[in-house]
Amino acid sequence: MHVLRHPVPVISLLVIAACSGRDNSSAQALGDTVGAARRAVVLARSAVPYTVSTVANPGKITGSVAFDGVPPGDTTVIVAADQNGCAKPLVVQLLSRTGGKVANAVVWLTDVRAGRALPDDRRFELTNNDCTWSPQVQTVIAGGALNVVNYDPLAERASATDIATGDTVAIAPFTDDGQVIPYDKLLRTPGIFEFSVESRPMSRAWVVVLDQPYFAVTDSHGTFTIDGVPPGTHRIRAWHPMLGVADGTVTVAPNGTADVALRFHQ
Repeated sequence: MHVLRHPVPVISLLVIAACSGRDNSSAQALGDTVGAARRAVVLARSAVPYTVSTVANPGKITGSVAFDGVPPGDTTVIVAADQNGCAKPLVVQLLSRTGGKVANAVVWLTDVRAGRALPDDRRFELTNNDCTWSPQVQTVIAGGALNVVNYDPLAERASATDIATGDTVAIAPFTDDGQVIPYDKLLRTPGIFEFSVESRPMSRAWVVVLDQPYFAVTDSHGTFTIDGVPPGTHRIRAWHPMLGVADGTVTVAPNGTADVALRFHQ
């Protein structure tokens, strides 16, 4: 959690009708959101609302997400200090792997529409500091609020882009160090949004909005755990902004632990 260093101005977010007039030329030079992960309906809204119910003899899923091929774009972008207002050299790691296993992949069950309660915490945070976003990838709950906190003393415009359409769906100005911009309407329904600042398209973050609790983000070793899973066979999906989608199935026994290995392909 960051401590705000100055009085906090709060600026209302402008959520705009879908339009595709944003100039993405610099981002496209880096592969945009990148190749296979762009313009894809990765997370469709279900016609069946999620309901909370008792899960008898819940199990657990542990697993890993891997990719050992050639990435579809640059995996690391380095920008010298003092360019675009950055106070220090900027290193953007778009794909991090350990032994072929991928960090920052979002994993979720795509077929579960009833089960344990949603997390109580519905307020989330995304920070921009020294020209970098943190966390780079995160999951949030639909109906929650996302506070975007800016620590860079620059006049800039931040944008949120729907990766399924390429449309800019929200914009807000960065005007001061310590500024907080609340995003709430943006999180009404499931989807995946890319955040960027106009002059620094190489530095981006992705927010995955889900309406059910069966999800995880892989750690630095490419592994994850999902708890409280209803017994049965489930469809499971992994998504990474550079690699796109990897799908699989997993069978969870009552009170059991199922292991699954998901792999991205070229």
